[in-house]
Amino acid sequence: MGSDDFFENFCKEVLEKDHFIRFAAISNHLGHILATAYRDSLVPLMTPEETARYAVQAAIRAATRETFETKIGELKFSISRYGNLVRATIPVKSSGKNKVLLLLSFDVDAEADSIINKKILPYVTENKDYFL
Repeated sequence: MGSDDFFENFCKEVLEKDHFIRFAAISNHLGHILATAYRDSLVPLMTPEETARYAVQAAIRAATRETFETKIGELKFSISRYGNLVRATIPVKSSGKNKVLLLLSFDVDAEADSIINKKILPYVTENKDYFL
């Protein structure tokens, strides 16, 4: 199975971890989206072009957070709560410039922190070797 197939399947599996998850994507360190999956019958709030721009911005933000890792520890994930949804960025692989990010969006009433800690991070850890 090629990495694109793996990434597509990974995103679909992430969606199945919780009904509050709207969207899952894998992007590289430049914010180029490698795979996406949307919850069935979901009407996205953004166009594909806007989603691509969001991925670039998320990659930039993730890179800037590395500045203080030596003092405060490695970033596990970041969450942003908006009026219409919740977004999360999870570094999946971080060796050199070959970073991979998992981008998620949740329904606005989701307990995203709990979902990520209890369902998503264990799944990422189970599949870490595929990202190497």
